[in-house]
Amino acid sequence: MPKRFPLLALFLTWLLVLKAPADNIEVARVPMPQLAPLQWELLRQQQGGHYQPLRIDLNLAIRLGKIYSVTVRHGTGHYDIDKSIVKWVEANWKTYPWFAGGDHFVISMTVDPAIRQVEFPKT
Repeated sequence: MPKRFPLLALFLTWLLVLKAPADNIEVARVPMPQLAPLQWELLRQQQGGHYQPLRIDLNLAIRLGKIYSVTVRHGTGHYDIDKSIVKWVEANWKTYPWFAGGDHFVISMTVDPAIRQVEFPKT
């Protein structure tokens, strides 16, 4: 019986490790996309004073720290804004070199005409 207790304790410890919640892992720090003043003005005019944040979802393909493909999964409804954000991400974003990446990453951003910022949604 004395030999079984350490095995039981080891098993329970192993079980707790498997059930532990995973934390977020930072793979990059990136500048947020910038839109031209004219794009903000057109967006504000189209919304007519009732400024609503618009959501955009992007598909990212990453290989060894470099983003090699960005496509719109769900757009804002404004093609020129979507296109500007895609070009910005392609030109300005990269991940840490240790991040091997993959082809199926999705990020969401909010385009907020009231404060003229593109930001990650608050959770």
